[in-house]
Amino acid sequence: MSNPTQLRAAVVAVISLAVLSASGCSWFRAKTGYENSPESRPLEIPPDLDRPAADPTMEVPAVSGAPAAGAPGAVRPIALPSQAFVVADTPDSVWTRLGIALQRVEGVAVGEAAQLLSVYNVNFDGENFLIKIAPSGEGTRISAVSQDGKEIDSGAGAKLLGLLRQRLG
Repeated sequence: MSNPTQLRAAVVAVISLAVLSASGCSWFRAKTGYENSPESRPLEIPPDLDRPAADPTMEVPAVSGAPAAGAPGAVRPIALPSQAFVVADTPDSVWTRLGIALQRVEGVAVGEAAQLLSVYNVNFDGENFLIKIAPSGEGTRISAVSQDGKEIDSGAGAKLLGLLRQRLG
């Protein structure tokens, strides 16, 4: 077997034999019955475990004097120092309404709008910041965020949020 062609043929034959013997193992194995046993069926989730438990003792009570959370267009201010507020509407609807309100506020220049990120990049009273929306319970929270990601609670951002609260309320 000193001939390179014979050596190559022998290597190919050994590799072919190894591949065929490894793939044919299942041909010689008998069925064990395990494949059809009831223990091998996929898990089933009981019907009462597919959603969170609704415990009435865990509900947050309504604030007296505030509009009902489900009322369309209801605005509920968030505790200070934040000037953010919540609109009782879906994020998609609030996104559209917010865009229209920003266009109608005098002195606001909308730079970019990124609906996937839920932000409007705005310039107001000489300051650049983001107006951000986020789902909040059954409503949508609107806040002003600085370029470094911190919520704005004063200055032009707070002033613009006050104007938006009046328009969206």
